Amino acid sequence: ARRAAGQRYEVHEVIGDDPGFDLGLRFETEDFGSAVDYAFDYLERRDPHREGVVTALEIVRVADADRETVWSYTHALAVGEADTTRVFGFDVTRSWSPHRVPARPLVARR
Repeated sequence: ARRAAGQRYEVHEVIGDDPGFDLGLRFETEDFGSAVDYAFDYLERRDPHREGVVTALEIVRVADADRETVWSYTHALAVGEADTTRVFGFDVTRSWSPHRVPARPLVARR
């Protein structure tokens, strides 16, 4: 695939969310795959047991003046601390079964 001229990917460590506080650039490359590899390697080095040492990471695509987050990791989501009702529209931790309508008794026809 062709790359846009001047396009690059930046890996940033972030604290907090929506919007988070950017702790700074950790890695920069022209290849998205290399950015993802670095992000996972960084997580493995800094927070191998996913205890929250690394709160969040983002990969940002930068092309000219445009910036777009194209991948993110958030510790709270990774360990299931997210509000699943907000994310999915229902609580995924509770058992669910479809509402069953009781069958109507059959009326004998004459």
